[in-house]
Amino acid sequence: MAIGYAPLVLLAPLTNMPQDYQSKIVLFDGTGPLIAQQHVEKINRCFDLQEVDDGSIKLRMFTQSLRGEVRKWFKSLPTNSITDLPTFHQTFLNRWDIKKNPLQILSEYENIKCEVGESVQDYCARFKTTYNAIPVNVKPPLDLALIKFPGDFDADMSYQLRERNSPTLEAIQRDDVSVEANLQAKRPRMRIERQVAFKEESSTSVVEAKIDSLVRTMERMM
Repeated sequence: MAIGYAPLVLLAPLTNMPQDYQSKIVLFDGTGPLIAQQHVEKINRCFDLQEVDDGSIKLRMFTQSLRGEVRKWFKSLPTNSITDLPTFHQTFLNRWDIKKNPLQILSEYENIKCEVGESVQDYCARFKTTYNAIPVNVKPPLDLALIKFPGDFDADMSYQLRERNSPTLEAIQRDDVSVEANLQAKRPRMRIERQVAFKEESSTSVVEAKIDSLVRTMERMM
């Protein structure tokens, strides 16, 4: 085990890893659609969900999330060169984060939308990653980002988020999860109400059409 973690500075005795942790961490090999920054955010979210506070466990779990060429790169790092998780993240990003043209990143930000089937949490992470990747000299002000963010969802969620008027990206992302849960609870009732309204409107239209037809018939007879 020590050889596998050689680049890490780990103080003995080591705390036991969480039970079944390997099935819960997202993997990164540098070839999939997930970019390095997104992997860092996902693994940090995994720490929160599993309530992992121990630094040595976080270092080892992050190591276990690396596969293929990325794992080979990690093993090639100098022994004891990584002392804590922020250092690990920065070293990892320096090597594996994709360096894009600033205008390309800005274009991605301007066109970003919540995709069909994408969870709110995943979209929040993707939005934040894209926004933070924009160079400072061309980055839109935070106020504009807060205005843009709600518009990336459907009309119902967009309206609810704008009503909340959240002051930060972190706050609006927390509100996003809350709003989605509320809408999921309300949508079945809303669908029923729309169906009833449609039936009533259709019934009214049929009656009005019959009256119009009767009036025209009487006019022809007269």
